[in-house]
Amino acid sequence: MSNMISSCSKWNNATPSGARRTVCLFVVFTILLSLSLSSCKKTNNDFPTIPTSETTEASESEISETSTETTSLELTIASPLSYETCQYLARLYYAKSNGLLGDGVTGSTVDLDYLSSIDLPFVLNVYTTSDNGCNVSTLSQWKGSDMPDIFLTDSFDEVVKNGYAMPVNDYLAEVPLFSTNRIYSALISEFYVNNGQYGIPYQTSAAVLFCDMEVLRQADIPYVEFRQSKSSLLNILSELSKLNEEERSVLPFYLASNMVPYLPCSIYNREYLSASNADERVDPNFRDSISFVESIISSGYSYESLSDEDVKQLFNGVSPLLSRKVGIWVGTTDEIAVFDNYMPNTLNIMQFPGIKDDEYSAPLLITYPYCISSSCKNPKEACELAAFFALDEDALLLVSRISERTGYLPVVKTPSVWQSTVKNQKYGNYLMQYQELMDQAILIPEVSDSETFRKDQEYISELLSESMSLNDDA
Repeated sequence: MSNMISSCSKWNNATPSGARRTVCLFVVFTILLSLSLSSCKKTNNDFPTIPTSETTEASESEISETSTETTSLELTIASPLSYETCQYLARLYYAKSNGLLGDGVTGSTVDLDYLSSIDLPFVLNVYTTSDNGCNVSTLSQWKGSDMPDIFLTDSFDEVVKNGYAMPVNDYLAEVPLFSTNRIYSALISEFYVNNGQYGIPYQTSAAVLFCDMEVLRQADIPYVEFRQSKSSLLNILSELSKLNEEERSVLPFYLASNMVPYLPCSIYNREYLSASNADERVDPNFRDSISFVESIISSGYSYESLSDEDVKQLFNGVSPLLSRKVGIWVGTTDEIAVFDNYMPNTLNIMQFPGIKDDEYSAPLLITYPYCISSSCKNPKEACELAAFFALDEDALLLVSRISERTGYLPVVKTPSVWQSTVKNQKYGNYLMQYQELMDQAILIPEVSDSETFRKDQEYISELLSESMSLNDDA
């Protein structure tokens, strides 16, 4: 514009004054009009318009669309998975939902840098929990906006009873991943309460018998079979007890009474029998299981048969399971990492005893679900994301690739998931034997932190104490 004014000034010197002023003003006006018109071509008009009924309606529509675009969905998950792992999973979920993964790309092969580059249209906050999730006590501490939308729990019954979870039937009906074709059916029904599906199964552990081969080898037992029967287990305990003939040096079995809740299931392939239920505890299978445990205790093989003086002399204040003086004890596979830390080269695993030496007993499973919080404001989106985390093949492959989970079994039937998440574990060769047995699995309510299970344990303890007292008096 300065050049134009300069040109006007030069021309000014050669023209009569009145004409010069008229022409110069015309040129300046033309320039200003041109700039004004060009500025109107911008997509974002700097000048307000006079509202009409049509422009007001259009303006309100544009504001609504802009508001929707800028408002981000926000979800919070409470899970044992790390923040980084959850962010990778969320981006994998978005990529798969929008067809962004290349042909043949799986959770085992997807480029993590590529996943990191994806901008999510939602925000995922992460609370990291213990390996088995959170309990009611933890949930009660989260108030208002702090309550996670999705949470893994080891206290399912109490969670539902206290109203922390909502039923998700309607949302899962639209999720293809939630199907008995993919999931072991018993694991689905485990979390169906009062006509509502309150949990999405995520991981399971199995009740097993642990043994310390360092102790067993002292009794010339070089190895043990994963499959056990009542008779084979008694033979092992008998051999261990011979080490105590001169002086008590080992304990063959730590708390044999801990087997009782599981034995009717493993030996007789029965559903869980509640010891505190008068009708169920008269079942012959329950009575036989009690008799089997009583025989172990009365033979002096178990901790219950020791006097206070015996305990003091043998363990000298050290926890029995850390003393390296115990042969066999009851546990669950999610405890493998704990015991392996103390006996990394001598820990072994056996199934609960079945009827015959050459037959597997039914897997005794404890299952941990994801739940959707009853206060969740976006339950559909939360349910779909939780189902992806728990059940999608690529999601599970990705987790096994970047975050090893020791001692857990998948809830899905997919062979690649079993190979990746189980076989590659340190004790994977033992745990892989469960793959062909999962359809026979019996669910144990221990995960529920249920009042029933606690009452069962109390009843069993009292029953066996009474039985031992009677034997002592005799």
